[in-house]
Amino acid sequence: MAKPLDYSTRIITTLHRRHHRALVVLEGELDWQLSQVSSFITHYAAPLWLGSQAQLDIDVVTAKKAKNWLGQEVDCLIVDANCTFSSEAFGMLAGTVVGGGVVILLVKSTGADGDKPSWQWLRNQFTRNNCFYFQQSDLTLLADEGVHLERQLAHFEAHNDDLDRCIVQPLCQPQPMRTDKPTAPSISVIDEAWGCVTADQTRAVEAIRKVALGHRKRPLVLTADRGRGKSSALGLAAASLMRERNIKIVVTAPSYATAETLFKHARHQLDRNSNGFRVVSESEFHWHTSSLEFIAPDRLIEQEIACDLLIVDEAAAIPSPLLIPLLSRFNRIAFASTIHGYEGTGRGFAIKFRGYLEKLMPQWRGLHIHQPIRWAENDPLEHWVFEALLLNAEMASLSGTEKSVKANTQAYISTNQMLTKAELLADPQRLTQIFGLLINAHYQTSPADFFQMLDDDALLVWITQSDDQVIGCCLLSEEGRFSEELAEQVTLGQRRPKGHLLPQSIAAHIGLTAAAMQQGGRIQRIAVHPTLWRQQIGQQLLNDITCWAQDKGFDYLGTSFGVADELVAFWQSAGFSLIRLGVTKDAASGSYSALAVKPLSPRSFTWWQDAQDLFAINFSAQCHEQFKDLEATTVRLLYRLLASYPSAEPARIEGLVFKQLSAYCQGGLGYDTAAGSIEWLVKRWLSFAVPTSVIYDFACLNEALLINKVIQKKSWAAVIKLHNLVGRKQAEAAMREQVSLLLDSLHSSDKT
Repeated sequence: MAKPLDYSTRIITTLHRRHHRALVVLEGELDWQLSQVSSFITHYAAPLWLGSQAQLDIDVVTAKKAKNWLGQEVDCLIVDANCTFSSEAFGMLAGTVVGGGVVILLVKSTGADGDKPSWQWLRNQFTRNNCFYFQQSDLTLLADEGVHLERQLAHFEAHNDDLDRCIVQPLCQPQPMRTDKPTAPSISVIDEAWGCVTADQTRAVEAIRKVALGHRKRPLVLTADRGRGKSSALGLAAASLMRERNIKIVVTAPSYATAETLFKHARHQLDRNSNGFRVVSESEFHWHTSSLEFIAPDRLIEQEIACDLLIVDEAAAIPSPLLIPLLSRFNRIAFASTIHGYEGTGRGFAIKFRGYLEKLMPQWRGLHIHQPIRWAENDPLEHWVFEALLLNAEMASLSGTEKSVKANTQAYISTNQMLTKAELLADPQRLTQIFGLLINAHYQTSPADFFQMLDDDALLVWITQSDDQVIGCCLLSEEGRFSEELAEQVTLGQRRPKGHLLPQSIAAHIGLTAAAMQQGGRIQRIAVHPTLWRQQIGQQLLNDITCWAQDKGFDYLGTSFGVADELVAFWQSAGFSLIRLGVTKDAASGSYSALAVKPLSPRSFTWWQDAQDLFAINFSAQCHEQFKDLEATTVRLLYRLLASYPSAEPARIEGLVFKQLSAYCQGGLGYDTAAGSIEWLVKRWLSFAVPTSVIYDFACLNEALLINKVIQKKSWAAVIKLHNLVGRKQAEAAMREQVSLLLDSLHSSDKT
């Protein structure tokens, strides 16, 4: 009896003829899986194993190091999902597989992960006609095992029959295995002058060049799915301009690593004749009198930097507060963003950013690259990945729904509901609409978020429906209920349990241990269909969640968000009060992260009031240092917000300050977090509220250190230099020691 995957050549031949890729799922015991994999890899030169340990003599990469293979080329990817499955790494490396290649997914028939909702979802995707699915148990029951493959091939070819749009390749022949890492792609160039490999890429290069050479204030927004040569087109365009004229081109992106492909292609085009080529650094090189340089977005905003062309790669991943000012500062800009990608999506960016462009630069132009480079169009593997990981999830198409909601404000209130995991899986269309809303609202929504939404029992999914369309959704994470010992350890910075971000932030960054011991609920994400904004849909959804949480015995709800005037107003109107502002800007939003809480029980009300008072004490001092670059309108809004909080008695304030300073002295809080409390203590000492004689009974106080940093607000670098300290760590330790001395002195003076 023939083994079913002795027919691997049939599958590979079909894929090579179409220049397509496909997923092959092998479900069964490991020995059986490996025997089937062996029949595949003998046909490929560059197989790669994704997993903790390769079971065959081929290259291996772990999920954590999958990013290292981006930009490489693989013809056969084996994904070991027998023990664990990383949707991020899978989506990432699937894009490195070339036309004619396969992704082989190894799955146990039973196992710990097999019962998870995410695996139920994946197993449903295995039966789709754009992949091959082989189960060891089923195959052993067939009288002729070859029939199983023939049936799947027939379904596959019928479902993916679009040969007119495919590139015909010669049949695959067996090749010897290789153990070295794959080299850069070998792709035919159709445009010798610029180095483009598709007609779409040529059009993209032409459009980028037009931004530099045409009229001012006509930016380009270039979008593409992954694998279309978007970043390489940016590099090719930059190189062509540098060859032709004296030009300074600046590239910005979330990180240099994001723009590395751009630089690689630009260097490759110019370095063919090394005369005049000069590398200044990894992120900057010159060609005669022209230059290409990477500059981070925040530096681009803070410094007066001039250039002839600004290229913004992966613009959707750059926070709006950093992105929007570029429009008024630079006259020639080419924006580029991935629409569907393993790291997130740029569709929300395209929708939101279009509004800013229409207002500031109405003559902007958009261009989408359709043609893939490494495989033919209508690729089965790409379709499967998009559908299985919901990278192409779309929001509901409202049409009449929008009118009915606006006409009858009660139409959606009665349909707010929490969904179980089973209910999520039972309705794929509804699930897709939910994730489509999240993708549109948050750039960094990724396959890992989708799997967490399905698998995490502590993550509750709430939706708002109207006419069976999802128009709003909210993810609520159940958090807290730590033991007293663990809560104290978190407050002192000794433990950081996985998850539970809200109670841990309150305990570790404010010094309030009680919050970690109580039942909290964190609003992880909330999204409303953009055509229905400002219809109170989000507020009504939060109201229903609040009522449910109170009935279930929750002590408080909370959330974290990038501080912006409209968001502060939204959460304030929903009954959430700001209790903290993070002292560093959030990488995702480009804004300071605000923490807001809504108390639901009497026992949470006490520490919530403490948190409000401590925020008021610290914010005033932090505005001189930690928040000196906060927008003036936001500072005004927060001051007025704090003024609306009830005033605390001086004795109560003193008790709160002592409590926070005690946590600071024990190492639980950082200087930036407790800056206001520290300033309160130092000012009290300077005003002789702390007798000097008492202080000197303890040790020699470093007055200059306290005054230089706390009162004069000198930078840490200046303090380190003035006091001959070695680095920030030693300087903070010295400050902690001095504050501890003052605090002990104050307690001693109170006793005398």
